[in-house]
Amino acid sequence: MANNKTIEVSGFETMADSMEFANNYNNWILSKFLPYTGNTLLEIGTGQGNFKKYLEANVKTYVSLDIDEKVIERAKERDPEGIYEVADISTPDILKLKTKYKFNSVICVNVLEHVPDHKAGLNNMLELLEPGGHLLLYVPSFMHLYNDLDKLAGHLRRYKKNQIKELLNNSDDYQIVINEYFNPVGAFGWWVNKFKTHKNINSKNVNSQVLIFDKYVVPFSKFFNPLFKSFWGQSLYCVIQKKK
Repeated sequence: MANNKTIEVSGFETMADSMEFANNYNNWILSKFLPYTGNTLLEIGTGQGNFKKYLEANVKTYVSLDIDEKVIERAKERDPEGIYEVADISTPDILKLKTKYKFNSVICVNVLEHVPDHKAGLNNMLELLEPGGHLLLYVPSFMHLYNDLDKLAGHLRRYKKNQIKELLNNSDDYQIVINEYFNPVGAFGWWVNKFKTHKNINSKNVNSQVLIFDKYVVPFSKFFNPLFKSFWGQSLYCVIQKKK
């Protein structure tokens, strides 16, 4: 956990508006998970509500949840036919979803780092899966990259590969299929931001950075990613399978 006090933020306060339009970056992340989605998918963290367009063609049932009621209200307004739930992944109540759905996959992109009891959150997500299903996990990596932007986004931590294994307690019930670092060029940019002062995650400066990165930098980071995935990246990309 960071030494500096984390700002208490939730919902839209944790997001830069431009992330909704970062199509190259979002598509790059989510395309990595497509082989593991299955028929029924649970999205943890509805956020801007834009991930669904990348994934829904590959699943029959798409369920999205968020801890913030305002986020869910806007998602329902934008997508009246969608399935949305308000829930906290770190509490036992979330397991009630098992009575309504049989999830082949749970996708959690940039959410676990916000959860105080992240071990409970991870275990609950795995518990929601059907045998043979996959948890598709994407989190920020390396605490030495932690900066103002993390604090403004409400991040409690950043991760290394071995920490994911530790959260699983070496359980024989689960198998780590993929555990790799992701986006090496983005990691350098995030490191540079350590030397800048940021006061708003949704500032003009931050949104400009996101759009420039999405348009010009993503292709380079994709090219170099295979060379760096074992030891360096802005994020950590994991696929964990619940054994049959």
